[in-house]
Amino acid sequence: MDDISDRFLDAISNLEEVTDATAPDRAHREFDEATLQVFWKKWPDLAAWAGSLWRSLSDELAEPATPPQDPDLDEVGGAG
Repeated sequence: MDDISDRFLDAISNLEEVTDATAPDRAHREFDEATLQVFWKKWPDLAAWAGSLWRSLSDELAEPATPPQDPDLDEVGGAG
């Protein structure tokens, strides 16, 4: 899974570089027609996948944290 995680992080980094380099209206004017068509065709599925992952993470992170169940992990302040 590390390879796919690395690839995903690289893809996010690459997309951030593009979004930092150009505004959407400029990209719409300056990207070639093939790039715009690929974006138009692929983005709905990519956005749905990313939205599903985001919702899963959001649901997971919305749950309150639970304390550790191992009493050996509890630290008690020093006495004396």
